[in-house]
Amino acid sequence: MIKKGILTLLFSTIGFVCFAQKHNVVNASIALRQEKLEEAKKYIDEAYATESTANDPKMWNYRAPIYLEIARKQDKLDKDAALKATEAYLKCLQTDHKGRIIVRKWTSKEDVLSGLVQCAYKLFNAAIEAHNTEQYKRAIKLYNAIFDVIPHDEQDQLKRGNITKETILYNSFFASNKMKDNNKSKELLQKLININFNEPAIYIHMSNIYIEEGNTDKAIEYLALGREMFEEDQSLINTEINLYIQLNRTSELIEKLGEAIGIDPENDLLYFNRGTIYDQEGNVEMAEKDYLMAIDLNSSSFGANYNLGALYFNYGVKLKDNASNTSNNSKYTALKKQADDNFSKALPYMEVAFNLNEEDKNTIISLKQLYALKGDYDKSNEMKKLLAELKK
Repeated sequence: MIKKGILTLLFSTIGFVCFAQKHNVVNASIALRQEKLEEAKKYIDEAYATESTANDPKMWNYRAPIYLEIARKQDKLDKDAALKATEAYLKCLQTDHKGRIIVRKWTSKEDVLSGLVQCAYKLFNAAIEAHNTEQYKRAIKLYNAIFDVIPHDEQDQLKRGNITKETILYNSFFASNKMKDNNKSKELLQKLININFNEPAIYIHMSNIYIEEGNTDKAIEYLALGREMFEEDQSLINTEINLYIQLNRTSELIEKLGEAIGIDPENDLLYFNRGTIYDQEGNVEMAEKDYLMAIDLNSSSFGANYNLGALYFNYGVKLKDNASNTSNNSKYTALKKQADDNFSKALPYMEVAFNLNEEDKNTIISLKQLYALKGDYDKSNEMKKLLAELKK
């Protein structure tokens, strides 16, 4: 009889504990409705930490909005509130044997998905803040959590806010790069390359890592890959040329371009690229020849028009400086005339470049200076005004 009494008491105790823990979930929901977030957090944390309610759908149903509200309004209560809210909302999307979400009694699927999207925005902003405060490892952790949310963004709300797989990977790269984690950086960049991310700089970043590691062949390989994807991107062209210059291999690059021109003589980009190399080397005559050929083949090439205009402009500045530094009057006159002739030659090409891209700051700056040198101050002031508007 004594043993039976003890057993009955034991059963009663277990039942009381289970009831008490479920009561924590109820108390948490009440505190949430009353916007007592600290109190709501206390109750839901107790329910979360207890075995009997740790996987209770109702616990997840209230844990999700509680932590989202903490992330939104009182993030000092828990710096990982957005992460915990995301975990909870994802748990809420789990389904029963009939394929219905487990929290359907209390919250609709639409509201769960809406909560997840809000979590993703909080995670993204928190990741940026972590990066800005040099918490790079935490930034990557926050970015990674968004990947679990993206598949549930049925209305593309995150995409409209520029929170995409690509932007998350790219931002994560900058964090890993700050940590000097080359392996992680290469992994992230390769993922971006594999999905054809529309950003030429990823190939430059990858090349720079391989240069740092002493693998120049790989560095050149990735620049070549980038050039295949973005044929006209000036930053890629210049990076590739500068690398060949550093390696004393510009003749090799010129030779390759010459062979390519022999196979495809109507390809204006090949002449443009070779002209850029000659330009970088200071070979004005050969650069001019290739730029003119590129323009002849494609008069709408912004790069060729701009570069040829810049070639004449820069050479004119050099001649003008030489004129200023001589005390010989006849030499001064000759050099100044040559300088003015080059400024005159530069102007029409810069104007074509401007018509092709009216928002390129370098073109506008060059035109402002060229018009002033030609004495056309009205047009120079127009460029000055346009430049000021672009800087706003």
